[in-house]
Amino acid sequence: MAPLLMDGTKVLTDPRVYTRRWASRHPIYMGLIVGGLFYLVETLATGDPLGTIPFAVVIGAIFTLTSFGERRRRKKHKLPD
Repeated sequence: MAPLLMDGTKVLTDPRVYTRRWASRHPIYMGLIVGGLFYLVETLATGDPLGTIPFAVVIGAIFTLTSFGERRRRKKHKLPD
């Protein structure tokens, strides 16, 4: 049996579910974090900080839109936030 919180809901133990919940709660942060990490990694790999910016913005926008889609899916299926 899973542990319960004070209000009687179950504690999430599956990290995949927790990350989806976090992404649906914070879609803008998700895009900024992923875009920033992509920018750092690509800048270190290529050595071109200005050429990497458009690609980092696109990757961040894709992850932001995906997070908004996850938020919409959770509301549609009445899943807990």
